[in-house]
Amino acid sequence: MAIVPSAIARGPDRIRSPLLAPGDAAASALCYPFVQPSPQLLRASGKKVFAWYFPPFQLSTHNELDSKNWYERWLSPTGAGSGNLEYLSTGGLLRDRPLPMPKRPEPNWKQLNFEVEIRQAIAMGLDGFILEMSYRQVHSDDRFNRVRDMLAAAKAVDPEFRILLAPGFPKGAQDTPDELAQTLLAVIDHPSVFRLPDGRVPLATFSPERPAKDGGKPILWWQQLLDLLRAQGVEPAWYPMFLSRTAMNSIPNLAEWRATMAGYSIFEGKTASQAASNVSEAVDARKYGLDWMARVAFQDMRVRKSAEKVELRHWESSNSATLRALFEKAIESDAQMLNILTWNDYGETQVAPSRDRGYAVTDLLAYYTTWFKTGQAPPIARDALYYFHRKHRTDAPYDTGKQTAGPFTIPSGPVAENQVELLAFLTEPGQLSIRQGSDLRTLSAPAGMTSFKAPLVAGTTPQFELSRGNQVVESLTSATPVQASVDYQDMTYYAGGSIECARPL
Repeated sequence: MAIVPSAIARGPDRIRSPLLAPGDAAASALCYPFVQPSPQLLRASGKKVFAWYFPPFQLSTHNELDSKNWYERWLSPTGAGSGNLEYLSTGGLLRDRPLPMPKRPEPNWKQLNFEVEIRQAIAMGLDGFILEMSYRQVHSDDRFNRVRDMLAAAKAVDPEFRILLAPGFPKGAQDTPDELAQTLLAVIDHPSVFRLPDGRVPLATFSPERPAKDGGKPILWWQQLLDLLRAQGVEPAWYPMFLSRTAMNSIPNLAEWRATMAGYSIFEGKTASQAASNVSEAVDARKYGLDWMARVAFQDMRVRKSAEKVELRHWESSNSATLRALFEKAIESDAQMLNILTWNDYGETQVAPSRDRGYAVTDLLAYYTTWFKTGQAPPIARDALYYFHRKHRTDAPYDTGKQTAGPFTIPSGPVAENQVELLAFLTEPGQLSIRQGSDLRTLSAPAGMTSFKAPLVAGTTPQFELSRGNQVVESLTSATPVQASVDYQDMTYYAGGSIECARPL
């Protein structure tokens, strides 16, 4: 996971109407180009969609005024005036942040902020969050002490929205599972905790296969934890979240792990070329009577700094292609559960409504969530245009006197791409265009969803149009100009959309 460190957006979604009143998440269906079933109908599906929630990057970490928000410090190379120059060589710890959240006067501001995110998730059709939590009931970082606030928020907004517990574990070689068991038992009976139809309580654990030198535990340790819960009348279902298939295969007694777990998922593999593993993993899991929790992500980009080294890394997500491919293969796999990686880990991969992407990614997730749950691509009800592109080409020069940590690199997978994408949802055929300065590209597109790409042109601001019969039906200008050179590299895929609507808050 990542290092723990008055307009609602900058314009990418053209949101001009008032925000929805609290609790009115269902009305946001008008924000989508497709026909979205009601939350009740989506929940009737046996297929469940969750997003992994990373506590360090909540809407507001300390309920500050937005101008003094910690996000401004994490985004700034100079710490936004805080005097912290730790990330001066990398251009900041983060490249994106959640939508601004005003300072709240209420004493239960933590719960109220969680309620905002829960309404956003419900509007997308999600069943719940997978909440990363500490093995301790009281953690030194208060952001991990808000499990009860999250559970209370779920119950207050919608009693059917569920929290799937994802506990960490102690790293000491002599640590027993007793403390973790007590931490889980303190919250596991809450009505908002997710249970399987047979009453079992799923527990998701991130990277339990890690070597013992890094805090990993033998399978006997995990079996003891599950037995401690059973002794208190709780029947658990263990779902390890392995870092990778390679890491999973490195477990010496994998057969015993398979006999202990109910299912599993994998965190890595966030490129379009790796999407087929959603199918192959499902096939493999079923051979052993296990559930495969499919995974979906939009983009993975990381700034890493330790005593030993500094790393700027990203994996090429090909605009929106990775998200679409992973979701389509998840649908093909017939998996019963799906894990979106992640809701809000801004240090690696996030999909929540954000400053630089607005609601474009969440709208696309809502479309595929409906498809995943119903088994059918939802019909298109209104025309809509979405764009995805970087703020500079990956080969654009940067200031090596400022970004002294070196360039962003791709550890594995596809090489860097430099394209602008227009993702169109059309009720009937139409003519699409992408204009970047004097560079004009056009495409005759059928009804439905079409991905149209063109080479990214530096020094321009992309413009997008849909026309029929020489009449412009939809037009959209990117909120992100494409810079010819930069001080610091930013491999983020910026995004935006054309539908004007109210959003849940």
